[in-house]
Amino acid sequence: MSRRKSVRDLEKQLEYARRRAAFVPPADTAGVSQRRPKRAVQYNSILVSRAYTVQASEAGLTFFGGLAALGLADDEDDGPAPRGFKPAQIHAMQADATPQPLTARASGRRYIRYARGTRGSSVQSTFSAPISGTGTSATVGDVRTKYETISNAKAATVGAYGRIWLTWEQLPLASSGTGGGGV
Repeated sequence: MSRRKSVRDLEKQLEYARRRAAFVPPADTAGVSQRRPKRAVQYNSILVSRAYTVQASEAGLTFFGGLAALGLADDEDDGPAPRGFKPAQIHAMQADATPQPLTARASGRRYIRYARGTRGSSVQSTFSAPISGTGTSATVGDVRTKYETISNAKAATVGAYGRIWLTWEQLPLASSGTGGGGV
């Protein structure tokens, strides 16, 4: 059973909601997204002995040391990955040495910003790229070794509040869900 909220807490939540509802983003940034260039690369699957063509961020490839460091190669018409397939990815968040206490524009709530650069500076602080073993017989050990090598090399770059992590490959299940079809 949860505690009852005090009148002060309810008033505070109402004030945040009113500020959020009244907030209008500046005209120059409303609906504008930053396009980040992508590149088609050859990805060697860990779970299936096959190579696929996947998209990789140019900034991510540069940040993590290029195609060879990530176990990738130039696209060779390997065919696209199946629908729902997610390649193994390495992610990094670069942080400043000193976090900045800020106030949210819309709600007025206080928060701490750890990411690199100042708010609205358009400095990229997060990077991701596919990571695979070399050859069609790529193994989990190959990927783990490449991840550890990159992680150790970039530890100082991401900073004390930054982090580097790995998400593993996900293969869609052929006959999952409803509707009958599948293999």
